[in-house]
Parts: sequence; structure tokens; C-alpha cells
Amino acid sequence: MAAIRKDRQAGFGLVELMIAITLGILLSTAVIQVFLATNSSSKIQDSMAVIQENARFAMRFLSREIRMAGYMGCSSVGAAEFNNIAEPASEVDFSPATALVGVDNVVSGNALNAVVGTDTVRLKRASDEFLTITGNYAPDNANIQVEDNDIGFVKGDYVMVSDCASADVFRITNNPKEAGKGKATFTHANGSNSDNRLSKIYTGEAEVFGFETIDFFIRDTGRKSSGGNPVNALFIQQRGVGTGGVTPAPVELVEGVENMQLSYGVDNNGDLAVDAYQTAAAVADWSTVLSVRIQLTLYGLEDNVVGQDGSVNAQQLVDRDGVAVANNDGRLRQVFTNVFAIRNKMQ
Repeated sequence: MAAIRKDRQAGFGLVELMIAITLGILLSTAVIQVFLATNSSSKIQDSMAVIQENARFAMRFLSREIRMAGYMGCSSVGAAEFNNIAEPASEVDFSPATALVGVDNVVSGNALNAVVGTDTVRLKRASDEFLTITGNYAPDNANIQVEDNDIGFVKGDYVMVSDCASADVFRITNNPKEAGKGKATFTHANGSNSDNRLSKIYTGEAEVFGFETIDFFIRDTGRKSSGGNPVNALFIQQRGVGTGGVTPAPVELVEGVENMQLSYGVDNNGDLAVDAYQTAAAVADWSTVLSVRIQLTLYGLEDNVVGQDGSVNAQQLVDRDGVAVANNDGRLRQVFTNVFAIRNKMQ
């Protein structure tokens, strides 16, 4: 009878086990590295998308308002006779020298509570919406009338009346009818005005605007980034129709705007062409400013997306002057620059 052969099964040896473990560790390490790289890339792309979208909105908003500085209906600041009876007169100082004025590198305790070292700019203009005078054309009337107060003027508002050749600004001293309630009267009596008469008789061709004063600046929102760092934003403070002549609280426009630096295109020889760009501190005559060059520095809201200053993978970023932009929190940053002409000062 033949003997039955039994094969014995052998398991992994120690060497084979160590090789398997080593290969597993190497594979796991590779997978983790790929994951970390993908995660880091995703964070950078997300931050970049947010930064670029915020920059587009901020530039679009700033460009529109800066181009409209000095607007007064069918005429432009300096091109029409201007008379102001509103009190206090300093609030409606409107000329080519005051239609747009900036402040360079604000200090602590500034009136706007803007971030120290950033720039601010103030502009003045007539409102987008307007009404048409429909009554009280006689020279002895201390008021004007419109068909309907459908843009919402209230007592205390600063009002501009313009007919292309002339413009007057006054404050409303009565409580005009609300929108949709029919013919409204805007009285300009003494008290809130230095006189109760305008400089001329305005007829049905004249337009009635709100007189607006607008400030743009950078302020700390009080919110924090994912790592607990402050979040700055671009703010607007706008006094116009419906405010009663009182400057309202500022409104946040775009978050993640770390800095705003402005320079101004100056016409030194009166040929309506920019000869040089200067900071606000260097501008001697604001009536010669024809354009504004804006530099915005924006950051993402997530920390440690890129390397901080001094690290191997630190983000290398410079502003328009070639100065390195500091990065002490690892947030992705980008600098945006654009130039906008002040249309109402180039006619």
C-alpha cells in the first residue's frame, strides 16, 4: 500500500512580513501626501476664487462712484454756477476742489475709525434719481413743488436743484408728502438754510436731486478668520436722500479687503491730461485731480493656506511699488490695481 504524502502549508516568514509592512507604510505615506497636497491645493483655489470675486465687486463699486464724483445732472462741477444756502455750509462745500478728496495713511482715532495706515476717500455728487419741478415758479416762493416725492425726500435732506446753467443746494425744512401721495412741496426756510430764497427762478426744465456725500474706507469688521485673526472689509458711509441730513452708520461692502492705497492723477498744466500720480498727502490742489489709481490688497478668510513670512513655502507678493506684502497668518493674498477717470472733471 503506497504511503499518502501530506504537504505542509507554510505561512509568511519574518522577512516577508517586514517587507509587507514596509510597502504598506510607503503606500500609506504616498496616499497621505497626495491627500494633503490635494487638500492644500483645494484651499488655495477656494481662497483665490473668493478673493477674485470680492475684488471684482469692490472695483466695480468704487469705479462707478469715483467716475460720478462731481455729478450735478446735465452739468458737471465747475461748469455751472453753484449756490449753497444749506446750513452748515461746510457740509455742502461743492467745487472741483472738493468733489473728490482723499486722506493718505490715516492715523489712530480718525473720524471714520478706519484701519490705521490705510487710505480713505470722500466724494460728493448729485443722486442718481431725480424729480422735475412742477410748480411754485414765482421768485417770492420759499419752496419748490414736484409732482410726486417718489424717491423719498424727508425733512432735513440736502437737495440740489439744477437746470444745466445753475445749481442751488438747500435743506428741506418741512415734512413733504411721502411717495405716492401726490404733489409734494419742499420748503427751504431760514434756520436750516442761510436764506429762504434760491439764486434764481427754476422752471419745469430743472431737476431735483439729493446731494450725496460718500466715504470709502477700510475697517475691522470685528469678525475673525478661521485662525482667530481680524477680518477687514471695504465700507461705505453715504449721506443722501432719506437720511434727514444725518450721516448714517457705515455699511460693509466687501469682506477680506486688508488695505486700500490710493494715488491721484494730477493735471499740472490745465490740458485735461494726467501729468503725474501723487499720494493724497502730496496733492496741493484737488481741483487738478482727474483720476484715481486704486490698489486693493485682499486676503482669503482661512489661515495657513500658504506659508507665512520666513517659511520655506512663504507666499511671495509685492504691491505696485515693489514693496513686499507681509504675511503673518498664512492667508492667501492678492494685490489688485486699477485706474478710474473722474468723468465730471474732464469736460
